[in-house]
Amino acid sequence: MLLILGITMKASEYSKQVKYNKITALLVAVQTYRIVGVVFLWGLTQGYFVPAFAIPAGVGDVLVGWAAIPIAVYLWRGYSWSKSAVVIWSVLGITDLVYAVTLGSIIYPDFTNGPFGTFPWILVPTVAVPLSIALHGIVLYRVRKSKPMIEPTRYV
Repeated sequence: MLLILGITMKASEYSKQVKYNKITALLVAVQTYRIVGVVFLWGLTQGYFVPAFAIPAGVGDVLVGWAAIPIAVYLWRGYSWSKSAVVIWSVLGITDLVYAVTLGSIIYPDFTNGPFGTFPWILVPTVAVPLSIALHGIVLYRVRKSKPMIEPTRYV
């Protein structure tokens, strides 16, 4: 009886951890919206942005957005190294955001007269960047608080 209770409790802990990791994987997958960063490259072709800003900001966002898909899948499946991959991906994502914001503020010091003073572009620094930083922070917090995956004991 105690053996069955112990196996059930261990399986319950494993089940909770799997659920925790799957929610974290969904939070990572949400960041695929950063693929839309290709609009910076489009803005470059239309003359809205200078190449010194548009290329690093656009390419960085696209790469982080594309990388979110396999990272989320790895975390969802529970690979032992997936948490390290999530931390590296999050640090790179936050670095890309800080780099883009810094470049934008250096290249366009007068916020109201630059491209980010007009309607669709103003949503990037006021909505998209804070949302992305918050999502990266939540993911890092969840990965830090997660316990190591312990396979439930199987008796055959």
